[in-house]
Amino acid sequence: MKHLKIYFDGRCELCVALVRWIERQPQLVPLRCVPKLAGPDDLVVVADSGLYWQGDSAWLMVLWALDDYRSWSYRLGSPTLLPLARQMFATLSQNRHQAALWLGLPNDEDLAARLRDVTVPGCRR
Repeated sequence: MKHLKIYFDGRCELCVALVRWIERQPQLVPLRCVPKLAGPDDLVVVADSGLYWQGDSAWLMVLWALDDYRSWSYRLGSPTLLPLARQMFATLSQNRHQAALWLGLPNDEDLAARLRDVTVPGCRR
C-alpha cells in the first residue's frame, strides 16, 4: 500500500478541521484528502490497491496511517475497545455539526447568517 485517499464531507466544519489536523501529522502512509458530498457513510478511505473502508474502519485506517497514532488504531480496533470506538465514531459523526459549533468552527453559511445579525455602528463625526 503506497497511499490512501480519504473521502470526507467537505461541507462539514468538523470534518474540514479534522482533515487540516490530519494533513499536519507525520504520515507512515501518505494520505490525500478529497472532499465529497455527504453520503451514507461519513468517511471512506480507499487504498491504491482498491481496498476500501467505510465508517468505523475508515477512522481506524486514518489513525493507522499516522505515525503518532498507529498504536491507537490497534488499540481501538481490539475486541475490547472496538465496540466503544464504534460508539465514539458514531457519536462524533452523528453530531459533527453540533461539535463544530461547540469548537467554534461554523461553516460559511452559519457564519454569514451570524454576521448578518451584527449591527455595525455608524461613523462618528
